[in-house]
Amino acid sequence: MHPILPILLTLCHISIVSAEITAPKSVPAGGTLEIQWTGGEVQPGGRFQVVTAEGEALKGGAYGYLHQPDQPVKLAAPLKPGTYGVVLAAQGAYHHLKTFTVTPVEATLKAPESVEMNAAFQVDWTGPSYSSDIIAIAKKGSNERTASYTHPNIARKKGKATVSLKAPLEPGEYDIIYRMKTEVLARTSIRVGGTEASVKVPTTVQAGGDLEVAWSGPDNHGDLISLVAVGAEARSAVYRYTAMSTSNRLLLTVPEELGKYEVVYFTGGKPLARAPIAIVDVSATLEAPAEVIAGQAFEVAWTGPGNRKDLIAMMPQGEKPQRPYAAHHYVIKEEPTLIYTAPAIEGAYTLHYLTRETRVLAERPINVTPAPTEPGFLKVIANQTGSFGENSALEIILDASGSMLKRQGDRRRIEIAKESILSLLEDVIPAGTGFALRVFGHKEADSCRTDLEMSLGPLDPAAAKLKVASIQAMNLAKTPIADSLAHVASDLQGVTGERIVILVTDGEETCEGDPALAIRELRSAGSDVRVNIVGYAIDEAALQETFASWAALGGGQYLHAPNAEQLSKAMRQALAIPFEVYANDQLVATSITGAPQLKLAAGTYQIRYRRDNQDLQQDVRIEQENVTEMRLP
Repeated sequence: MHPILPILLTLCHISIVSAEITAPKSVPAGGTLEIQWTGGEVQPGGRFQVVTAEGEALKGGAYGYLHQPDQPVKLAAPLKPGTYGVVLAAQGAYHHLKTFTVTPVEATLKAPESVEMNAAFQVDWTGPSYSSDIIAIAKKGSNERTASYTHPNIARKKGKATVSLKAPLEPGEYDIIYRMKTEVLARTSIRVGGTEASVKVPTTVQAGGDLEVAWSGPDNHGDLISLVAVGAEARSAVYRYTAMSTSNRLLLTVPEELGKYEVVYFTGGKPLARAPIAIVDVSATLEAPAEVIAGQAFEVAWTGPGNRKDLIAMMPQGEKPQRPYAAHHYVIKEEPTLIYTAPAIEGAYTLHYLTRETRVLAERPINVTPAPTEPGFLKVIANQTGSFGENSALEIILDASGSMLKRQGDRRRIEIAKESILSLLEDVIPAGTGFALRVFGHKEADSCRTDLEMSLGPLDPAAAKLKVASIQAMNLAKTPIADSLAHVASDLQGVTGERIVILVTDGEETCEGDPALAIRELRSAGSDVRVNIVGYAIDEAALQETFASWAALGGGQYLHAPNAEQLSKAMRQALAIPFEVYANDQLVATSITGAPQLKLAAGTYQIRYRRDNQDLQQDVRIEQENVTEMRLP
């Protein structure tokens, strides 16, 4: 041995054993044992260790290494009450035994005696709430969690003395336990019952149609109803959450593939109820004049399924019906005729009845001919842009969800949208007009909340502008279009005249709602309502198609607004008055006030429009090659 090595080892030993060490006299079970030390030097491998009261090794005893002089070392106290020791372990020996007492800790639990399977429920608790503590559901008599669990320390940080758990999917007797690592501090029994559910559907549904499902069940968070293959144990791509249904019924849009299926109620991914259904084939017919004049309106009578997104498209004869169509209109089941505007270019065309998946159900040839004489032009405007009857009202629904924080140029979408609404309030909508404002996405992140920010009342432009200016979009907020539309009937309750709705959004429904169902129910409560949808900065063609079909259901317009200028224009256009042009009681054109001028053959026409629940008419004379301007009062 080197002659100086014994001296170095002796100095190391003296350095450690000369340290001043203090430890608490008592600590609660599972708590933190903080050890202070001074006067020594840090030695490689030196550590504080929990041992028995006699200074012997303790299986599972916590330990912590010394890293910096005078820096406390924190150890986890044992879980069982009693007397223990803590030592400085170095160079194969224990030094400076200090004894301490571990005192008991207690916990309590209070929960319902019984809950239904997969149901959320609350548990009141007390306990130490260490970071690793859990409150959990366990099998009867077990210490191991078997289902839902949570950490009480998270609730404590929020100042809450309750936690939420979700019941298992299997009925039976269970325990709720408060567990501190391996020690169970409290236990209470709970009975999980089997949940009943039912689904009622017709025996058949048309291919591509909307299937109305009446249901009963627990309506737990995440419960859903799905159309599945016979015997399937998991949902398909065709489903709706029960939470977004209306009066315990919802619509499923079924595929166009024929065959036998089942409608299933799922909770926690487990089937609770089933009902058989068959998807059956559909057919359609079309009736229209053999010849129409280019650019003029004509009626098309149809029969068929009238499913959502079914449309009648016009294509040059011999061409496959696909986008872009020469012209197209969505059908509405309750309206067996629609007004079609012939293409401006004469020639041979074909009308096609197309399903959502572009299956052709009916065809009819039609010839577009030029006008027999040089046309004149009609421009129809209202005396006051956006004017309203005295019994009418307007509701604006503004999307302030996270996507509206995206920038367009140097400004955020929400600021551009608010600017377009402020312009309406400033220049277009008369003071005193019935007005309501609903906003979603601006109050809670990751939420489907929708709020009526201004209740129905005579418009006070100054107050409305202050409210609009104060709205701020919230990141990660969702887009509850259906739920917002479902509130319109109550928002505008008491309005006896026309109800105009303008929905401004830059994205799709993200709350599993059914906007088409909401619009159908709104229209069924009274036809004098127009739902206009302004799609702001929407590039996806399929989404534009969806919005257009919703607007058609709502008797309104879909207005595409790719930028700020078009958004402002679209907002004003949504307030225009729809009108029809007749010649000798035959419809020849449809449009809205303020739209581009109509090209019409010379002659006398009747302009028909509706206001304050009254059908009104004005005559107008069109001269060849002249523009006739007509004002609606």
